[in-house]
Amino acid sequence: MLVINNLKKSFNFNPILSDVSLNVNEGEVIQISGFNGSGKSTLLKIIAGVLRPEGGEVSIFNRNLLSRDCSSKEHIIYWAHQPMIYPNLTTYENIEFFLKIRNQTIPQDIDLILDEVNLLHLKDTQCDKFSQGMFQRFNLLRFIVSNWSVGLMDEPFSGLDIDGEGLLLKKIEYWKHKNRSLIIVSHNNDRLKKICSHNYQIKNKSLVKI
Repeated sequence: MLVINNLKKSFNFNPILSDVSLNVNEGEVIQISGFNGSGKSTLLKIIAGVLRPEGGEVSIFNRNLLSRDCSSKEHIIYWAHQPMIYPNLTTYENIEFFLKIRNQTIPQDIDLILDEVNLLHLKDTQCDKFSQGMFQRFNLLRFIVSNWSVGLMDEPFSGLDIDGEGLLLKKIEYWKHKNRSLIIVSHNNDRLKKICSHNYQIKNKSLVKI
């Protein structure tokens, strides 16, 4: 489904990733770990289309994710370190705008979903008042309400309380059961140990299975 071949990326002529390859099948949960600065977030940004590599290929369902044709990106959703949110819009307005970009509409049961992620009381609150944990819950909300085939998560547990962690793990298991695939960058292997299909580490600029 998702195929990565021989990716290369440098910053200021300093190689970060070299010949990174990975195949992700439907329903697989892939965990990627590595030292700070090893290139984990860079890899997710390339797959998401935020960064361009110097070499290599990324495709989903045999469609080039690195091309200027954005239609193939509808299959991808990205949970970034920095919240992808407009601070002067409310929670509802932000999720409405996010879904509009993806050619989707607000689900009829949005209040139930907001309640599930503990954001219902903030439905009409501007997001500039959000804490880190609230931003993470909003990211989870985006994953719940939108259609996608491959989810990219960059340290999704960071800032979540115990209840939030439990809900996220429950959703990851649900998505796996529904044959959705996830690539999760996380330093904590214990949380995902029972869920992950494969574990990788970025070492010496390459992806190594562990």
